[in-house]
Amino acid sequence: MYLEIVPGCLVLESGTGSGSLTTSLARAVAPTGHVYTFDFHEQRAASAREDFERTGLSNLVTVGVRDIQGEGFPDEFCGRADSVFLDLPQPWLVIPSAGKMLKPDGVLCSFSPCIEQVQRSCEALKSHFTDVRTFEVLLRTYDVRQRIIESCLVNEGDSNERPPRKRRQGSAEGNNGIECTSSPTVMIRPSGEARGHTGYLTFARLKCFA
Repeated sequence: MYLEIVPGCLVLESGTGSGSLTTSLARAVAPTGHVYTFDFHEQRAASAREDFERTGLSNLVTVGVRDIQGEGFPDEFCGRADSVFLDLPQPWLVIPSAGKMLKPDGVLCSFSPCIEQVQRSCEALKSHFTDVRTFEVLLRTYDVRQRIIESCLVNEGDSNERPPRKRRQGSAEGNNGIECTSSPTVMIRPSGEARGHTGYLTFARLKCFA
């Protein structure tokens, strides 16, 4: 959504990895757009290429072997990309190259697991980008359980009227003018242990210079 990818867009990605995100990008730009994804690891790129052929996405995705962090994006994409996605150890080194690839008002997104990486990337974005925003992505699981809750109310006219309260387990007050009901209630609370790691998505828009 924040990358503003629609059918027909040209998207650049580095690195490819397993190709999971690339698959989502390809489906977003289909049927007339294209994703050019790069990975420095030749075997990993070949494996992703085979996956795209097997899943019928090879007409939407081109996989290249290139050290984007060291070399930047190929000049052939200069000013042509609608969006750029970076998943690199040092994305701030690639931001100048990514800016050259984007169309005016194009959007860049960078994923980083550490806030220190985000800080350095944001510093690099100051010169030629605007509308810089970072979102933390954190997996949190919840325990969901169903409990039976008993409530007791004093009947009208009872000489020993008391305010409504929960009935204690084993209480015999239900026979002394007190009406008790029970109902299932869903209770939710965060799990005490958070598995996984933090992640940060930083979005920025290329400035339009008159």
